[in-house]
Amino acid sequence: MQRFKHILVLLVLCAQASGCSIRPELHLRQPMQAQIILETQVNLNLMWQVDWKTRWEFPWNAEVLGPLGYTEPVSISAHVYPLDDKGQHRSHYTQNFFGTAANIPITVGEYDLLFHNNDSETLLFDDQDQLEAIHCNTRVISSGLKDSQSVLTDVQKTNGETKADDTLIEDAVALMPDGLFVLYDQGEVISGNLDDYEYIDGKYILRIRGVMDPATYIHLFQIHLANNQGRVVGSNGGGAITGVAAGVDLFTRVSARTPVCVPTDIYYDKSRDLMAGRFMTFGIPGCNPYDPESVAQASEGKHFLVLNVSYANGNWKNIRIDVTSAFRALPLGGLIDLTLDVNDFPPEEGTPGSGGGFDALIDEWGEEHGETTIVF
Repeated sequence: MQRFKHILVLLVLCAQASGCSIRPELHLRQPMQAQIILETQVNLNLMWQVDWKTRWEFPWNAEVLGPLGYTEPVSISAHVYPLDDKGQHRSHYTQNFFGTAANIPITVGEYDLLFHNNDSETLLFDDQDQLEAIHCNTRVISSGLKDSQSVLTDVQKTNGETKADDTLIEDAVALMPDGLFVLYDQGEVISGNLDDYEYIDGKYILRIRGVMDPATYIHLFQIHLANNQGRVVGSNGGGAITGVAAGVDLFTRVSARTPVCVPTDIYYDKSRDLMAGRFMTFGIPGCNPYDPESVAQASEGKHFLVLNVSYANGNWKNIRIDVTSAFRALPLGGLIDLTLDVNDFPPEEGTPGSGGGFDALIDEWGEEHGETTIVF
């Protein structure tokens, strides 16, 4: 999985006297321009298990289905916070830029700098002019999922149990976020002493090195179908993951405590009896996934993979699989490999489409059923 490492270079532009070889002095609070340059490096295995590529069997066509991993951001928002004598934020302004470089107005002093990409149509940023909070989330598109019939295995039928603990998933359904990358650089000093800068090609350069880490996390689900015998032929309604965070605080990197459900497409390879889905989410609610202690202290919650399957006889049903342990073991994302015995969820008899499953609820729109994805 890709992790984009960026080297931030503040290029300090200073006026020089014509014909004078003496470097000019910088004075306190002297206006200047700072140019930020992002140099990207990619490490595929820092975020995931090293062996995930060898374990991933699904023939993913990136040209058709999109990339499996992250894509490099193309535009950035830089939030600039001058610090007062007590080290507190005293104001805030934002500079947006495309590509890897931009000039940012800045003066000599001490700053906190927050960088995040802003090249997504799904990500919504909310700062409400507050100096200490920038939140990111996606739009809620449904009030929740309703299961019309429980899915039972042979053993569970005998015990009177179901694959899920309840028949109603109350998590609101939210759009799946795009890739979000964040860097919070605290206490950066824009010095008035030229000795603190490199002098290259007539310019004074202050280098700031940091990493824009992902704040949305990719989980790949790979589902092997055992004893299929041609009964499952695909997915006509996609899939969903429940119990994931609704958003994230960009300063603390702590995810929102509110759980939501996120839908995605489910793909099927008939030759391998193999289904697959790619989820990008804000991760486990109420924790910083880069901090193992924070993850351990996250509130308990359930994660279900809601998997739609369609059968050769024209029926379909939705199967909910408890993946809580596997999901929480990979707070930064990774590969979750499952095996499902089709004997445990055989196709229903009767009118095509009458098999078990949930009806998708769309606020103010009425009910709809998707052809290739679950529609909420």
